[in-house]
Amino acid sequence: MKSNFLIIQIDIGDGTQWGNSKTINPIREIFIPSVRTYCKKFKYDYKIVKESTYKKKFGNFDFLASKNKHYSFERYFHFDNDYDYTIYLDNDVYIFPNAEPLPKISGLMNVREPEGNSSNIFREVNSLDSSYGYFNSGVTFCDRVTAKKLHHYMIKRLELKKRAKGKNSDNMLLNEFIIQNNEIFSELDYKWNYMPFLHNAKKIPNPSFFHFVGIIGKKIINTLQEKNVDIESFLNEIKKK
Repeated sequence: MKSNFLIIQIDIGDGTQWGNSKTINPIREIFIPSVRTYCKKFKYDYKIVKESTYKKKFGNFDFLASKNKHYSFERYFHFDNDYDYTIYLDNDVYIFPNAEPLPKISGLMNVREPEGNSSNIFREVNSLDSSYGYFNSGVTFCDRVTAKKLHHYMIKRLELKKRAKGKNSDNMLLNEFIIQNNEIFSELDYKWNYMPFLHNAKKIPNPSFFHFVGIIGKKIINTLQEKNVDIESFLNEIKKK
């Protein structure tokens, strides 16, 4: 029986747009399975994308800053669907076994990133004041109308090669969409995209989704493996703090 919810992840080629060979095993053996288990528990449909639609339709990986960064963009080819709600998760997101079911979703919903270089660049190039948030695209919730709107918006920008200002990344593209569509955007609670390794990140108890975001997150994954530290035990200890 088809669910009203679709959770999408990407696992193309090397598997992650930021990591190296050391990063891939935990992503495929721990993080992605945690998302599958979550979907099974709450009867959400799940889709993992393993082939590049971008490559088939556009050939050269010349839109974003590097080939691997295009893989996170792949999500938007799959946002034009018949589900009531589409949820995208980066493949370096781990879902805790006792995570809550998805919240009520309306429009577009993302978690604000802790303040840092990217948020400063974003506000500067778009002439925004310091109160304006910069949101992480690695966990994205949207309803059907918004998912289709995002699909058409992003594919049109790709066709026109209209790159983001400041940093040529999918994250910047999504934040530019938010500027233009602020009336349908809502900020998600931090527990849905917990990023404690980022500078200026706040600590919270009992997050639901844990994100090894960016280069720092991947370095931590690799260090844990080098030291033979069980990653799930490590995550459970962080959850208690």
